[in-house]
Amino acid sequence: MTGRLRLALVAALATALTSSALLPLVDAGRWIAQGLGAILLVALVGEGARRIRVPRPIVGLTQVAALVPYLLLVCVPDASGPIPTPSSVDAFVELMRTGGQDIREFSTPAPATPGIVAILLTVMGGVAVIVDMIAVTYAQAAPAGLPLLALYSVPAALSKSGLGWAVFLIAALAYVLLLLAEGRERLLRWGRPLAPPIPPGYPPMRQYRPPARGGGRIGVAALAVAVAVPALIPLSANRLLDKNDNGPQSHRLTTINPVVKLSDELNRAENRELMRYRTNAASPGSIYLRISSLDRFDGRSWQPSERQLTDVPKDFPKPPGLDQGVRTTEVVTRVESDRDYDQGSLPMPYPATQVQVKGSWRYEPEGRLLLADNKQGLRGLGWTVTSLDVEPTPAQLKAAGPPPPGLAPYVALNLPPDMVNRIRQQAQRIGGNGTSYDRARNLEEWFARSNQFRYDTKVPPGNGASALENFLEQKVGYCEQFSSAMAVMARTLGIPARIAVGFIPGTQQADMSYKVSSHDAHAWPELYFSGAGWIRFEPTPSRGNSPSYAQQDVAPVAPSATPGSAGDLPTKQPQTVPSAGPSTATTSAPAAVGASSDGPRLSGRVLLIGGAVLLVLLLVVAPMLVRTRVRRRRFAALTRDVAADVDADDRAGPVLGGWAEVLDTARDLGHPAPDAETPRQAAERLLAVLAVDAAAGEDAGDADDTGRLAAGSAVLAAREALPRIALATERLLYAATPPVREPGLGEDVRAVRRGLLAQAGRGRRLRASLLPPSLRRRGGPSRAERRYTLAERFRPRLPRRRRGGGPGGTPKPADLG
Repeated sequence: MTGRLRLALVAALATALTSSALLPLVDAGRWIAQGLGAILLVALVGEGARRIRVPRPIVGLTQVAALVPYLLLVCVPDASGPIPTPSSVDAFVELMRTGGQDIREFSTPAPATPGIVAILLTVMGGVAVIVDMIAVTYAQAAPAGLPLLALYSVPAALSKSGLGWAVFLIAALAYVLLLLAEGRERLLRWGRPLAPPIPPGYPPMRQYRPPARGGGRIGVAALAVAVAVPALIPLSANRLLDKNDNGPQSHRLTTINPVVKLSDELNRAENRELMRYRTNAASPGSIYLRISSLDRFDGRSWQPSERQLTDVPKDFPKPPGLDQGVRTTEVVTRVESDRDYDQGSLPMPYPATQVQVKGSWRYEPEGRLLLADNKQGLRGLGWTVTSLDVEPTPAQLKAAGPPPPGLAPYVALNLPPDMVNRIRQQAQRIGGNGTSYDRARNLEEWFARSNQFRYDTKVPPGNGASALENFLEQKVGYCEQFSSAMAVMARTLGIPARIAVGFIPGTQQADMSYKVSSHDAHAWPELYFSGAGWIRFEPTPSRGNSPSYAQQDVAPVAPSATPGSAGDLPTKQPQTVPSAGPSTATTSAPAAVGASSDGPRLSGRVLLIGGAVLLVLLLVVAPMLVRTRVRRRRFAALTRDVAADVDADDRAGPVLGGWAEVLDTARDLGHPAPDAETPRQAAERLLAVLAVDAAAGEDAGDADDTGRLAAGSAVLAAREALPRIALATERLLYAATPPVREPGLGEDVRAVRRGLLAQAGRGRRLRASLLPPSLRRRGGPSRAERRYTLAERFRPRLPRRRRGGGPGGTPKPADLG
């Protein structure tokens, strides 16, 4: 195993060990082995690219090009094949977006959802590429600790109780191993140390210990101190979330956002039972169990706002906006959760006034929610909720006054002004010119009972701006899109609105209890009316039930809002107007949804095509770039002045590099040289190659063909320069004291190169430029050439060493390549 391969494997091992910091954040699963596979793939591809002498910046691109198909095959196997396609890229981008939403929803340890796994594998593979590039390709192991530190620090910040000393020790040892491996590789470049012979009668010398071994002991001792000292010294707890100025028991947290999981639950093949409840409500259909309240719309999705959490009060405060004149009925509901169902929020009817539950919970007053604290869960838990069944009359809702100023955030929309105007115009046409209650009723009627919309859970999830426009145009979606569209349209009319997430009433059983299953997951809008507070509406067709106050005195839907009329949301491109009737609109909707190019599909296609074109171009020009770089480095060394008192290797490097450039140029043009050939033999062979064209150049002195004259002159100059280069190489290799480099050697090498190129045909010159065979030669640059390049790189910082003359510091003839 070569030293560089060993270093690459150690870099991969360091990344894998540091990735152990991710284990406390996500439940265990196959993603661990898949992440290790990504790290190993990066290491092997990088080593292969370096062996064929790919330029260092392109090594990382090659690793990324191999990592992307691996991630697609692992994360989206149904949409991906051996070659990435636009559909597979789109699926992966959508999976990453879903994973970001899952991260915002779940607390640690989070379930290993496909989206979270995709993000984990991308992070592990990306860090592996960066570490390999820094530590192996550029041979700088110390800076490679920065990406490893980032890989450790992010999980350490997200973990509630920290990662613990064991994870820290593993990650730190990984970095120490990387430093030791790089130091050992750097030391072995100068050869293996040999112990001097011990004369008879002398005591044996102490065994030689490489410096790397002492450095390893220092690193292990430093880690031991770093782990032991904090355990012995009492320190105050450092928490990302601590007490604030609002009271000793008040914490600022973000509530959960389970709307991102609605699509998965509704499309789950198994309708799994989650909980059962009994209630004394006169109309059990009004029991909607809420688990979250989403009140902030940022243009991309609905999110819960940051709220102050307090201790759970014995009696909840009065519901905001509810007056005594509105009829309310007290309802008691007993809920029991299944042992396999866990949730960070307690499902309760709204508005709850009292809760009897065991465990550690926190109260969020704005949404009247109970959130789990200190790893509290719902598995097998039972609780009793006392709530109010609010029953305002249509007359009371029509007479409701304007909302208070404190509800201004509930009418805010972070959308482009032109889009807000289009939605507002459509909402005004549908809602009519009545009161806010009349408009809300007409919006619900239009969505749920006008037969213009179709309920379908197979559409892509999402409730942002683009998804909203697509839904209002195509009129196909499920509860997430229906509730979002009605809440946005209500806000454009000045009605405070938010989205509640939870469960519809469920299915009544023989024992008069109600079973709530995963397919009962639901989202619905809540609108605010002064006097009644926040009340529920049901715009989703065939789901749940409309409340009593929305079933009386129904105002007709405005006739201008029929399919294909001016009431629809204006589109940016002309569309074919479907024929009148709900069946035609329903049939055409799926095709339109599938044909939508909004969002990731366009970006994924552009990304795939652009990446493929860039990769092909890089692969085509990579050999030419490598060969050009080697040639420029050799010519630069030949033109640089070197004093007579420098090391022999410093004098040998440019001369051997010039001779190697002559041989490589001949190889590229189809004149390979045997490995055992001496410089004099190689010069005689190349002079024979140049003999024919030299004679042709002499005969063409008075010809009109200027191109042939120039070629012949170049060959003549090459024949004159070639013996001088061979003689300088022989003196360097075989003289007792290496001579000072003769001036003009660089011009001689250039002349020989020009002559060989002039002698070759156009096809050979093209092949030598694009696919130079000299890159496949064994051994690479000579040892003296590599050592000279390293010395020149650090010459401004390192003092020159004087070494005695003689053959001890000169390379062997085999170093000519």
